[in-house]
Amino acid sequence: MQKRKNPKPPTAEILSIGNELLIGHTLDTNSHWIAKHLNMLGWVLQRVTQLRDSPDSIVSGIRESIRRRPVVLITLGGLGPTHDDMTLAGISRALDRPLRLNKDALRLVEEHYRRLEIPPRLTKYRAKMATLPRGAVPMANPIGTAPGVLIRESGTTIFSLPGVPSEMKAIFRDSIMLFLESFLSSRPNELQFKIAGIIESALAPILDKARKSYPGLYFKSHPRGKETGVRPLILLHIYSTDPESANKVTEAAEYVVRRVSGLRK
Repeated sequence: MQKRKNPKPPTAEILSIGNELLIGHTLDTNSHWIAKHLNMLGWVLQRVTQLRDSPDSIVSGIRESIRRRPVVLITLGGLGPTHDDMTLAGISRALDRPLRLNKDALRLVEEHYRRLEIPPRLTKYRAKMATLPRGAVPMANPIGTAPGVLIRESGTTIFSLPGVPSEMKAIFRDSIMLFLESFLSSRPNELQFKIAGIIESALAPILDKARKSYPGLYFKSHPRGKETGVRPLILLHIYSTDPESANKVTEAAEYVVRRVSGLRK
């Protein structure tokens, strides 16, 4: 795959689809896992949106994201055989691309069921997983049934992945990682450490000064435990937001530590 050099980090969005996410039944660990991998590869994840299993919700979510023109849009969930698996139907409507039985996707589905039964029976529910928007390309699912789907639209590459975490991760590693790596993005430098004996409101003015001194870095404090405890604890995360500041992370950490130490004298 051709390598692409970009002056700015490429952008991504995620649409995580499923009623189970919005009623609190299932935690969206898929988006969390993908976010970590995007960050490690130098991508900027701009937005994660959770949508209901509703054609109208999916259509509006797809169209809104495409209007923002991310380089990559990843949808999660809704590729299976049941009535509430509506992602591809929603994408079809959003992009005005009719659904068609895709021969390559059908072959992938049949190969999966051939391992389970001889001869494999092609029911309408199984054929549904091979019915893709026009111009879509299926991505092999090495451990499950429903293929992943790739669609290019208006400068955005859409990857649709199953919601089952093991299947999502397998397709991501096999079919998406190489694409993401081809952008040659500068990977962020990051560092995290614990600061004991100070509460967050006392740390805040130090971090404000640090942000002004190091504008290419992001500082995020995470309180651990109770401020009223014997020894308050804060986890501080610092990482670079532009390539020119990547070598400043350690210096910025030392800056914060010196000023925290000064408060205790």
